[in-house]
Amino acid sequence: MSKSYNNAIYLSDSPDNIASKVASMITDPQRARKNDPGNPELCNVFEFHKLYSETEIVDKINNECRIARIGCVDCKKIMAGNLITALEPIHEKRNYYNARPELVDDIILTGSNKAREIAKQTMAEVRAAIKI
Repeated sequence: MSKSYNNAIYLSDSPDNIASKVASMITDPQRARKNDPGNPELCNVFEFHKLYSETEIVDKINNECRIARIGCVDCKKIMAGNLITALEPIHEKRNYYNARPELVDDIILTGSNKAREIAKQTMAEVRAAIKI
């Protein structure tokens, strides 16, 4: 997954877009057919499973891939579902703020004012320390 290859997964991607990008991910390059045993250590998707899937699912996929009980397409579908689930809170919060631009403006203004006050105090301390 890479920005330069235009297949990065962004926090703003829709669930359909995420599923599509995951479906195009490269898996174990030595596994040509579904009934060939795989090696999860060579699979990019398996690394995502370690991040977004429950331990039991990771262990199951690790075992089933090695004995060709699960194919790469099914593995990707499981991982995409878990990734989409993990990103749901971010999507909900993003949708909340997208629907309330005035709230975002207020948050930015409040933060800017706080930062400005802290910066003024810091600069006063710096000027006093260097006696200017």
